[in-house]
Amino acid sequence: SSAALSIMSNTNTKNTKNVAMHWFRKGLRLQDNPALLHALETAKKTEGGRLYPVYVMDGDCYQLKHCSALKANFLVECLIDLDKSLKDVGSRLYVVSGDPTKELPALWENWDVTHLTFEADETGEPYAKARDESVMNLCNEKDIEVKSFCSETIFSLEDYVKKSGNLAKVPATMGKFQGIFGKMGKVPNPLNAPTKEDFKPIIDKEQTRETKGKMLPPKRATDLPWPRDTPKADVTPNWGPKDCKNLTPITRGGESKAQESLSKSMAKATWVAGFEKPKTSCTSLTPSTTSISPYMSVGCLSPRTVWHAISDAVAQAPASAPKSKPPVSLHGQMLWRDFNNLIAHSANQDNPGSWGKMEGNKYCREIPWSENERFLTAWKNGETGYPWIDACMKQLETEGWIHHLGRHAVACFLTRGDLWQSWEKGALHFEGQLLDADYALNGFNWLWLSCSGFFYQYFRCYSPIAFQKKNDPHGHYIRKWVPALKNIPAKYIYEPWKAPASVQKTAGVKIGKDYPLPIVDHAIESKENMSRMKDAYLAYKTGGSKPASTNKKKKGRPSKEAAPPKKKRKVQQTIKF
Repeated sequence: SSAALSIMSNTNTKNTKNVAMHWFRKGLRLQDNPALLHALETAKKTEGGRLYPVYVMDGDCYQLKHCSALKANFLVECLIDLDKSLKDVGSRLYVVSGDPTKELPALWENWDVTHLTFEADETGEPYAKARDESVMNLCNEKDIEVKSFCSETIFSLEDYVKKSGNLAKVPATMGKFQGIFGKMGKVPNPLNAPTKEDFKPIIDKEQTRETKGKMLPPKRATDLPWPRDTPKADVTPNWGPKDCKNLTPITRGGESKAQESLSKSMAKATWVAGFEKPKTSCTSLTPSTTSISPYMSVGCLSPRTVWHAISDAVAQAPASAPKSKPPVSLHGQMLWRDFNNLIAHSANQDNPGSWGKMEGNKYCREIPWSENERFLTAWKNGETGYPWIDACMKQLETEGWIHHLGRHAVACFLTRGDLWQSWEKGALHFEGQLLDADYALNGFNWLWLSCSGFFYQYFRCYSPIAFQKKNDPHGHYIRKWVPALKNIPAKYIYEPWKAPASVQKTAGVKIGKDYPLPIVDHAIESKENMSRMKDAYLAYKTGGSKPASTNKKKKGRPSKEAAPPKKKRKVQQTIKF
């Protein structure tokens, strides 16, 4: 198995005792953390061995490069919780700030480190790849044994590639990926979190005294660093201490909260067994899904832990309870996640750094999007004049989360549906705002929803007016997130510009002043954009751009697998929890 990667071993002559460091990046948990457990076992192999669990606050990493106050606060909560959990077992978290390629060697020198472990980043995200290669080279130079472990996906991405035959044969459709997954064997059980007993042999009171009050976790979002080489004024999103007051995230950070949230969801065994993603509500005022995705994105929960928790819940459900199957079931959501990670890995292996971009990405059709800063800003700020779209964007800004169908609607509206802006701009905004922002999943979702890859039925377009009318005819969701419209009669809640002046007056709102008029006419723009997509696809078929085709059928028609579900299932499947 390739569960452990990147092994470089030299006999260390500096020390007769093992001094191990576990470097947390993502994977902010104690349970099912093979890299941490390996570091612990290594430290225990020699008398006087030590373990230093370390986190480097790195302003250039994916989690912080584009990061709202909500996201920053969530990460701080995760680190505080991780430190508390480590203290409960007799250890602690050592936190430093800066460039890991500079900060880590200084700590190695100071502590006489002999071994380093970390959770591998297999997607090939450009910054992580360069950072990890530099750190491993430094380890080699300094005679430190380094070992990375693959625990960000159910099985390692390299194992999926091997099972596929080679990189060129990696499945580019969910159906084919399910076929590969079915050959992978039993999902390994999650590893137990280390206990106080496990740490006992390596507790060093002198070490504890030396570091007391030093290298502590951040207390607030403003303690986190900004990107190193970008002037602060140019960083997006941009925020300060005032933006950190009265935050209302969809969920709070940390492995403890993650375990609570998972247990609460899994306690509803019948609901878990029959879960079907398309049937969950995107207009309910509280989440209709599990809401564990923020924890998955920073690794407060491991995918194996979640997989087995789902299996256990399904086993508890009555025999008569309906049982859903992938890709719509909860197990299906975990498969989507691994599939997306594998696709990102494949794109970056083909052309390093191409994932998340249109140009050079073998999975992406090149489409001549326009650039209109006014459109993009109105969309980001929830000021498009379409209440359903604006409500979703306000929820994103306020809670760091939107239901997956809301994500579908706003992504379609920005790109192929109405505004004809590049999906790359939308993906970057989501990266900065979503608590569950994930390099692989975010890139996949935007390709799908903009009809740039994996899903090609561009003539199926979400209406910003009709799409949710049937689910929320009174517009409760809109009234919550767009309070200017809270008194508008249900008849006009999705199209307030149609309300007569007298109705607006009674409702205490003037459309065009208190709430914007529609930024475009959906009926006209959506049809024009379908023509543009048709032209872009025609250009692609005649050699205009060269993404990897997942649909090798005659006349350029999408294969059944890449196409969305048939009409009876009205929503294409994606991956957000």
